[in-house]
Amino acid sequence: MRCSDCGKELAEDFRYCPYCGSILGEADGEHFRRQGHRLRVQGKVKKALEAYKKAAELLPDDAYLFRCLGDLYYLTGEPEEAIQSYGHSLSLEETSSDTWYHLGVAYYRSGYVKQAIEALERCLEIDPDFAMAYYRLGIAFYHRGSIPRAKECYEKLLAIHPESKIAHYHLGIVCNALGEYECALKNFEVIEKRNPKDAALMYHMGYAYFHLHDVTKAVVKLRRALELNPQHRAAQLLLDSYMDSKLP
Repeated sequence: MRCSDCGKELAEDFRYCPYCGSILGEADGEHFRRQGHRLRVQGKVKKALEAYKKAAELLPDDAYLFRCLGDLYYLTGEPEEAIQSYGHSLSLEETSSDTWYHLGVAYYRSGYVKQAIEALERCLEIDPDFAMAYYRLGIAFYHRGSIPRAKECYEKLLAIHPESKIAHYHLGIVCNALGEYECALKNFEVIEKRNPKDAALMYHMGYAYFHLHDVTKAVVKLRRALELNPQHRAAQLLLDSYMDSKLP
C-alpha cells in the first residue's frame, strides 16, 4: 500500500502513515484535521481552512478543532466567521482562556469593541496571567476612551511581563492623554534606548516636553521626528505652533 499524501510504501495493516501522519483508507474527520494541520504548517492557509471545514462537519463536538478553524478564518481575513467558530468552541469548552482571547481579538477586528472587552475580561478571569490579553484589552479601552482603564492594563502587563517593551510605548501614549507627562517620558525613554530612530516616538516625547514647558527638549525631539519623517504632520504643526508663539 502506498500513502496518497507522501508516496511512501507502507504495510497493508497501517492505519496512519508513520512518515507524514496521514490517515490511510477512507477519509474521516481526523484525516481532514491532520491534513489541515499539515497544510497550515506548510503555509497553505486557504487550503488548510478548507480541510478544517470538512473536519468540522464530521467532528461537530470537537472544541479544539473549532478553535483552530476560527484561527484560520481570522488569518484569511474573515473575522465574522472566526467569531462564529470561536463561539461554537466555547459552547463546548467555556473555560478556554486562549479561545476567549482569540474571540476578543476577532471581535475587535470586526469593530465590536464592547464585545471584545467582555471576551478579553473573561479570558483574564480564567487566567489572570494571560499577558497578551492585557495588551489587547488596553488597546480596546483606549479605543473606547476609557483611558484610566487602558493605563491599568498596560501596568498589569508590565508587572507580569516586563520584557514587553512595546507596552511602555502604549503606556506612554496613555499617560500623555491623561496629562501625566513625566510618567509618559519615563516609559518613552525605555523605547528610545531600543529604537532611537522612531519618528512617532520622537513626536510623542516632544509633545510631553512641550506640555512640561521644557521647550528646548521639545523642539529637539520634534525636529528629530521631522528628520526621520519629513511628512509627520503632527510634529510639524506642534513645532510651528511654538515657533509662531515666539514671533513678536
